[in-house]
This record gives sequence, C-alpha cells and structure tokens, in this order.
Amino acid sequence: MGEFVNPALENSSSASTLTAARSDVPSSRRKPRSSRRLPCRLGPYMLFERIGYGGMANIYLARKRTGPCAGKLYVIKEILPDFAGNPRAVEMLVEEARVSMRFEHPNVVRVEDLGRDGDDYHIAMEYVEGLDMRELLRRAAHQRVPLPIAHSLYVIVNVLRGLDHAHRQRDECGNPMQIIHRDVSPANVLLSFEGEVKLCDFGIARAGSAMRVDDAYQGKAGYMSPEQARGEVLDTRSDVFAVGIMLWELLAGKRLYKAKQGESLLDVARQGVVPALPRRGFSEEEQLHAIVYKALAERREERYSSARAMLRDLERHAYHAKLLTSPHEFGAFLNGHFAADFMPARRMKKRVVEAVERGPVAVLTPIALPIRQKQPDVATLAEALPPESNPSPPSSKVPSSGVRRKRRSESLGQSAKRRNSSEGGKIGQLLLFAAAIVMGLSLFAVNGQTF
Repeated sequence: MGEFVNPALENSSSASTLTAARSDVPSSRRKPRSSRRLPCRLGPYMLFERIGYGGMANIYLARKRTGPCAGKLYVIKEILPDFAGNPRAVEMLVEEARVSMRFEHPNVVRVEDLGRDGDDYHIAMEYVEGLDMRELLRRAAHQRVPLPIAHSLYVIVNVLRGLDHAHRQRDECGNPMQIIHRDVSPANVLLSFEGEVKLCDFGIARAGSAMRVDDAYQGKAGYMSPEQARGEVLDTRSDVFAVGIMLWELLAGKRLYKAKQGESLLDVARQGVVPALPRRGFSEEEQLHAIVYKALAERREERYSSARAMLRDLERHAYHAKLLTSPHEFGAFLNGHFAADFMPARRMKKRVVEAVERGPVAVLTPIALPIRQKQPDVATLAEALPPESNPSPPSSKVPSSGVRRKRRSESLGQSAKRRNSSEGGKIGQLLLFAAAIVMGLSLFAVNGQTF
C-alpha cells in the first residue's frame, strides 16, 4: 500500500478566510477574537472550552444541563460579541441552521438547535470526538507520521458522499434547492476516533439562485475554484473543485496554491493553474491522477458534473487498486497516533464541569470554639500591684524534707484549731440558751405566776 510522509505544509496563508471585507490575512495571523469566560452558561448549555473561532463566530464545546439529553456534549457556534447586533451576521447564522437542519446523513454534521439568549444567537451541533483534517495534516507533519493512501481516499470518498447529499436536497415542493457549500476545506472535515468522516460548517452555504456576487468571495482562498475567486455566479461544480484541491494536497504532501512575492492567494486561485502531481509508485497511480486533474479542470464544462460523478470514479479506482480501508482501521490509526495528545485534557475539563454542576457532596458549617482568655503570669500580676504589696516571687528551689514535715504539722495544727473553735462556738450557744430559760423561770416565780 502506498503512503507518504506529509511534510510541513508550506504557505500557511492558504488557510486564510475571506470575510465580507475580502481580507486574505492568514487565520494564524489574525487577532484572536474575544471569548466568554469559561465555564459559563448559555441557555440550557454549560460552555467549558473554546475549540475554534472564525470571522464572525466562536466555537465552544458544551454540556447540556437540562432536558432528556442532559449530560450530552454539543458544539455551540455563537456569534461574536462584535457582531451580535449585526443583522447580516444573524441572517447568516439563521440561514446556516435552516439549511443544515434538513440534512440527515452520516457524513454531514447534524445541527440540533437554533437558540437565542438575550442578544446572543447560537446553534447547537452534534459533537464529533476527534480532530479535523487540517489538524490531522499538521500533526502528521510535526510527528512525521506516514498517512496511507487508502486512508486519504477513504476521507475524500466520505466527503463526496456528504456533499452529494447536500447538493441533492429538495424543498417541500420537490424542487432542487441547489445548495452550494462554498467553503469545503480541511478545517471543515471532521474525523472521529471511531473512523467517521463528517462535513460541517454550511455557514456561507446558499440555496437557490438568489446568491449575491459578493457572496462568492466568502470562503478560504486556498480552496477556491477559479470562478469563485473571480466573483462569478457559482454552481455545485465549485465544491467539486475544492474537493479536488484537498485530494491533490493529500497525494502531493504540500499546498496546491503558493503565492509569490507581491501576489495574494486570491490572485493564484483566479488563475487556476494546477501543477503535476509527484509520482509515488503505488498501484494504478495514473488513473488516480486523471481523476484529480478532471476535478481541477479550470473550465467548469470539463470538470465532473457533480460530486456523485467524482465519487463513482474514485470508489471504482479504490476497489480495483486495492486501496480500501474500513472505519475501524481508520479510527485505530487516529487513536494510535493522535488521541493521546489532547483528549485527556478535554475529558478532564468535562469532569470538572460535571462536578461543578453537581455541587459539593456535603455542606460543612464550621463551629467556632470559645476563645480561651490567656491567664496572666505572676510577673504580670506583680507589675500591676503596688510596690509595698508585691509578694516575693516563688522560689524554684525544692524545699527539704524537714521543712516539708514542719509545714505539714503546722497545717494539721491549724486545721485542728479551726475545728475546735467551730465546736466551741456551738457549745457556747447552747449554754446561753439554757441560761436564758432559767432566768425566764425565775422571773415567773418572783411575780407569783405559775404554769
């Protein structure tokens, strides 16, 4: 099976995002957007990690707090505070939700909800535990991990399946909706550790023929078709061209568009020049190159007419060239090389948020103990007394045994005296009482009174 080591991808500016102002400043050089202080609540969700941001929105990982799906993880896309009151930004987010909620396909990220919390609009999408294709290429280049050709074809085949599903959507009356993604790029291809491949972010997708010419400029310059870079009216073949760029880069191991001194990626995209692919020597290489060149034809009439047509040829080639793989094998490849880099930290954040939501196991109220007043020492008392009443400080010398016996006898004598005086006092009281009685009787006799 043929494989290649993806080198450090040159020209990082190919990831530039063109906003309404048509800026082709690389995303890596753009000023970081303002973000919420995490964790925080947004409607029924608890946001706990920012996992990305774009021209007009922040992307958060969140946990649902209430409802039947409480505890489930979601991805929240929220309009940046700078654009919260911008009708155009709100319109684009609502349009993305309206279009994406129609999709029911395993290769398209599912949009669950469109919500509003005050002036903040957001959409909730399913969470795909893994990484995007851009991150895969970056990590593979950094770690020098060979990316098998079969895995590359597997990713592109699944992207085409999701794209074909979007292109064939019909409205309630059965008419084709003519949905065009217009931003098919590695950053919008999600790869799960279970081996799933999902296309996401239909934020600038348009349905029908009411597309403005200015809308054609929105997207990443490094993955634009020539007609999109020129601002022409688009059809689904523009998305096919973007898929062709991704396949070319996977096979070549480098960027397709390279801007020279004094020109921009948008200028390069307008020209639509496609260099020859390097030869790797794998099975039926010429046939695969022919598929790539047809997808990248400068004139739309010479390209594949649809994503389904390109998908048919690519599946046929993978079968005959024995370049097939399964979701299990692809997921094992991702887990073996990349899962340990960032998933433990993300799962730890999730557990912390769960613990915060549950609150403490028990609330302990401390009981304050009475404060003991410090007993003053002898020296302090001596200083407080008048000089003439100051007692002599106690001696630390231990008295002799004779002195101890003398003190003990004196103590016993004093106790006996106290006891004797107490008994003598009682006898005296009785004698006085008897004398009083005798005197009373004598007085009665003198007066001649008898009892």
